[in-house]
Amino acid sequence: MAQTAREFIGERAIEALRRPALDEARGLPAALYTSHEFFDLEQHRLFPRTWTGIAFDTDVPAPGDAVPLTVCGLPVILVRDRGGEVRVLHNVCRHRATIVLERPARGLSTFKCPYHGWVYGTDGSLKATPFWDGTADSHKCPVDAAGNGLVPVRSGVWNHVVFVNLDGRAEPLETWLAPMAVELDHLDVQGLEIGHRLDWTFKANWKLVMENWEVYHHVWVHEGVFDKMSDEVDPATGEIYTDMIADGNVMMLRYTKNRPPPALRSVNGPELPPVPVRYEKTEPTGAANAVLPNTTVTIGAAAYAPAIYVPIAPGLTEARMAWYFASGAATGETFETSREAVLDRWLGPTRSFGDRQGIRPQDHRCMELQQAARSSLVADDVKFSATWEANVRYFQDWVVTRIDA
Repeated sequence: MAQTAREFIGERAIEALRRPALDEARGLPAALYTSHEFFDLEQHRLFPRTWTGIAFDTDVPAPGDAVPLTVCGLPVILVRDRGGEVRVLHNVCRHRATIVLERPARGLSTFKCPYHGWVYGTDGSLKATPFWDGTADSHKCPVDAAGNGLVPVRSGVWNHVVFVNLDGRAEPLETWLAPMAVELDHLDVQGLEIGHRLDWTFKANWKLVMENWEVYHHVWVHEGVFDKMSDEVDPATGEIYTDMIADGNVMMLRYTKNRPPPALRSVNGPELPPVPVRYEKTEPTGAANAVLPNTTVTIGAAAYAPAIYVPIAPGLTEARMAWYFASGAATGETFETSREAVLDRWLGPTRSFGDRQGIRPQDHRCMELQQAARSSLVADDVKFSATWEANVRYFQDWVVTRIDA
């Protein structure tokens, strides 16, 4: 089994990816999207070394709320402890390695292993080992509580997204996403309230999501939102209206001031209050952003829509997405019609993905078509537009570099 990306794809493919002229470079070979061997390499050498998005802090809204999750094949618990802190713990009893939390729960005071009844606090601390030594409180031969709590996973929360670093050796989360934190610093995202949550799967490799961080596809894929190429580029000069920024572990699409506003579906309800700001910013804001490897952050005038993409198999990805609105606008009847219009734009009116009318189903349809094409013998000749697709090559090179670090 290959131990590095370079071993898997070879020197020639690396050289082709990194050619100085973008329009002469070639994208990653198709096998990196279809191979179980490379998928396993990502699971062992990419994701554990990064800050990976796994969930949202609003998935555990109250103290004692907990959700079992799987990250890179490892069982973990997302929990808001009794003190209100969001934590991630390995979901493995310290006695004989049994899953402790089997299903989502609300308002827990403790976790109890279903096998031998060991009890843990919501902060992971070991509370009880009943009859370990034959006595009810194990007083004859007590287990060292300090060294046998549920093992914590290094984690952090940024703008409602919960990130983990499985190997514990990545730079601090603040450093990992610093360029985007600066970009969005003026927004009071943390003060927003959850309005909608949805999980679904689609039949494409997770990398194709991050490679979609360009605007070249908008007119052809997102009918009803971006209807004319003149929404994206000045046809006379070739000047595009989007700054494509790749910096460290983040990619951003910042719409410039001279960009014509895209057409939006009409909203027949009270206008949603805007995303609040902590201070005014005169420059354009990154509207569509990605924290590598697997998290996207979209900022609209009235909604914040982060999404997490969890690799399940080479050709299968789970999406976890949330929509946040200003305080008082996320629930209730007053803004219901306007909220629904935002969700319709993203998901389509049926929310079923069957009609493919929303932005996200439209994107995923094209990703599924790309995934299907990756089985072809001619799918290795992937090209980049020097005008539009610098972010695509940046991300592909980022993956290879991180795996081989």
